[in-house]
Amino acid sequence: MKSVINLPIALLASAALMGCNGSSGGKTFNPTDRTTSSLTAEERETAIAAKKAELDIDPMQMMQVGSVKLSVLPPEPGGDVTEDLSERIAVRMLQAIAQNGIGGLNTAPGFALTASLSAPRRELTGTAPQRMLVEYEVDYQVMNLNTGDVYAACSETIQGVGRSWEEATMNAADNVKSTPALGQALATGKERIIAWFNDNLATFRSQVEAACGRSDYALALALIESVPEQATEAFKYAQGRHADVLAKFKDSVATQELAALKTLLAASDGTVPPEAYAHASLLPEGSAQKKEAQQALAAAQAQAQTAAQRAHEQELANIEAERLKAQYQAEATAQVAMANGDRCRGFWASLGARVLNGIDKLTRKQ
Repeated sequence: MKSVINLPIALLASAALMGCNGSSGGKTFNPTDRTTSSLTAEERETAIAAKKAELDIDPMQMMQVGSVKLSVLPPEPGGDVTEDLSERIAVRMLQAIAQNGIGGLNTAPGFALTASLSAPRRELTGTAPQRMLVEYEVDYQVMNLNTGDVYAACSETIQGVGRSWEEATMNAADNVKSTPALGQALATGKERIIAWFNDNLATFRSQVEAACGRSDYALALALIESVPEQATEAFKYAQGRHADVLAKFKDSVATQELAALKTLLAASDGTVPPEAYAHASLLPEGSAQKKEAQQALAAAQAQAQTAAQRAHEQELANIEAERLKAQYQAEATAQVAMANGDRCRGFWASLGARVLNGIDKLTRKQ
């Protein structure tokens, strides 16, 4: 059984608005200055539709239950690698795995695509107007976070140009993309991930049940939703546990989700934002919190919206709810990554939030 999860709004915009630059191989260099502009809602929708057609991918499938999923671990900040650079590379890595039929928004606790950067090579272009050029070698690894095994690896060269070293560096990050070499590494990784689930059902079950035993339902849900349907027995077990674990997850976040809903409504300017419905959707059915949320929403709707407006907002809320759930899962996934070596400490503790923040910076705030 396939159950399609709506893509979080920010990732949908990311996949739609951020195209690949240059040709395959990661070595094409196009010294074109980048500009940003403010778009109206209509212009943004047009841009999203155009980019979806150009990329020939359906971003709504990126969070599909039953697909192979990977988290991404971009280069760790430090030295020449700023947090902004790391976040942007993470977003581009997410786009690359999506183009290769892999899902996930750092909600796969067992497996990850990692990237590390060489020291940058910097030079001036030597032409007028003079620009700065930055070049990196990027080393990718598809890793099993359960065992530390490397399933596949490849390297690419990326370049960027700009009117400053910082701009050139960020433009180089935009050349992190799907290439034949990375595509082959991801294909090999997919095969080995499916094989791991087929060969380690008992281990996987124990991971889920141990997470439930610790009341870590965000992690348990992330584990369950990361099983590819090709791993027949593991997928059957995951589907059988999904409803119960989802209900317990909602119960575990009910207090903070209700508080978030109330805060949104109190600050609203006569509208009911989609996020309010999203918070309500993460409340347990039949609970006191759910009833309180429904009453608060009903009062706000009566004052602010027509029936058509409510229907539209509910549609957006369904997407936003998956974004909220993905954030809980991403934070739980980061804790797993932290437990697998010193490389994952510190920055990785908030990686899920940082990836979402990086996506927002590249989409909503341009």
